Amino acid sequence: MKPPRYLAVMDRLNPLVVGMLHAPLLHWLASPGLMTITLNGRRSGRRARFPVGYHDQGDAILVLVSNAENRQWWRNFRTPWPAELQVRGRRRRAMGELLSPGSEEYRERVGRSFRRASFIPRMFEVDFDRERGLTAEQMRALGDYAAVVRFRDPTP
Repeated sequence: MKPPRYLAVMDRLNPLVVGMLHAPLLHWLASPGLMTITLNGRRSGRRARFPVGYHDQGDAILVLVSNAENRQWWRNFRTPWPAELQVRGRRRRAMGELLSPGSEEYRERVGRSFRRASFIPRMFEVDFDRERGLTAEQMRALGDYAAVVRFRDPTP
């Protein structure tokens, strides 16, 4: 499947967005919804830094990866993997881990993110009912289309 055209445009803008998120006087423009992830690739060992949308859920930061089939970075977190996050102008170390699409944690955390703002489920082409939550069919569809990475503070 060929990646949507908007991904190529977003990829070209990434260096500008990263610069803004790391600039002390400018980060506030994008920080409420965007952060950067810096990681060393699990296989390549190459260092990468890129912006992503995030949801701070108190005990964890959640990143919903749309069109995951055409993205690579999240695959580093199939098992726990360290990363550095730049969130609201502050740098923090974290351990990222991919959530299993069939798990209760996946359902609960994605549902919480979808309830946060009505545009988020639309980005994932989900007709989300705030009262009912995610249905089994929506969970399966999301599992095929999206990846969900949970970041937590590393354990001592």
